[in-house]
Amino acid sequence: MKKLINRLQINLIESYLKKFPVIAVMGARQVGKTTLVKELLKEERAFYTFDDPTVAQLAETNPLSFLTQAEKMTIDEVQKVPTILTAIKRLVDEKRNPGQFIITGSANITLLPKISETLAGRIIFVDMFPLTIYEITSSTKEEPKAIKIFSSDTAERCWKLLNRIESKRIDLGKITFRGGFPVAWLEENDVARQEWFKGYVRTYLERDVRDLSRIQKLYDYQRFLSLTTFRCSQILSRSDLSRDSGIPYTTANHYFDLLLATYQVFLLQPYFKNIGKRLIKSPKLLWNDTGLALHLQGINHWADAERLGRSTFLIENKIIVEVKTLLSAYLPFAKLYYWRTSGGAEIDMVIETNGNLIPVEVKWTEKVGPRDIVSMESFLKDFSDQVPFGIVLYRGKEILKLRERIFLVPFERFLG
Repeated sequence: MKKLINRLQINLIESYLKKFPVIAVMGARQVGKTTLVKELLKEERAFYTFDDPTVAQLAETNPLSFLTQAEKMTIDEVQKVPTILTAIKRLVDEKRNPGQFIITGSANITLLPKISETLAGRIIFVDMFPLTIYEITSSTKEEPKAIKIFSSDTAERCWKLLNRIESKRIDLGKITFRGGFPVAWLEENDVARQEWFKGYVRTYLERDVRDLSRIQKLYDYQRFLSLTTFRCSQILSRSDLSRDSGIPYTTANHYFDLLLATYQVFLLQPYFKNIGKRLIKSPKLLWNDTGLALHLQGINHWADAERLGRSTFLIENKIIVEVKTLLSAYLPFAKLYYWRTSGGAEIDMVIETNGNLIPVEVKWTEKVGPRDIVSMESFLKDFSDQVPFGIVLYRGKEILKLRERIFLVPFERFLG
């Protein structure tokens, strides 16, 4: 019997089922969408998957007849029969019942032609990410510590909260290495996990990529796929990716859009205001799963990532994905950015919520000195009216007040 891990998105879906006729659960293949809508969701629904070619053919041949088989229906991998969305729109317009359809997809259906017009006003999207540290280590009944921190509206309240938080034993390097795909995470054997990742890449290339695009040279695409993993948590230059991969710019651009469409990567946009400084306005590239990124880099042990100097970027990538996932579930109106000046001052994350800006720096070190918080001090000075405090995450054990509004926080206190 397989182990089921409760997911953050379950509460969102259950609340949306009472309000919206169509709920779309979107995320990378094998991230846990099917398990969530089929086994974790406690509601009786007919379930069909378009991964089954017979089911897909029936739906494509006579979509209205297919959709009227049950009052409440869940359709898995909906992007394989995009014409079904027009039929869903027709039925919803005829009789708008909350919770009528749940659809899942491992490709971004908003990128399909005319989908924004087809279901506008009728659909709500729930993003599905790899397992978070919070889901792995907690019962998910209480609000995550990070969310409580971001919701603090003054430095004093945040400081009091930080000192009440109990530390958890979290091996962040191990968790980053194993990634957040449920099957990969639950696999204790490192060799077997790498074999699973190998199979995942092959399936992804053979199914999702070929379904979405007529790519003849899958080897070129896989090489491009691997190359992008070396840009984790770095500012994206599509022209550099094209040059380094030896692939024409238009082709490389198309390949990168496929990575976005299939939820392998996402872009973290910069925060910039006209404050008299030259700011970087290009996005950062993040991988949704660090375990897969490490596999594609050919790294089979976390110690190798440390030795090769890649651990810092991967840890930052992991923490950003963690925060992005928690915000989507608990503070869906919050926005996540990074900040960097042309002079090199940088903040890894800026959370915009309730009119405040919360800067967060990630330091993969046990010691943090005055030089390490220069960027944080600069950000607090530039946005003094909007920033109640700043958080610097590090590998140490103690919560410390570096400045009146700058708090040094162990990863183990912040996560879980």
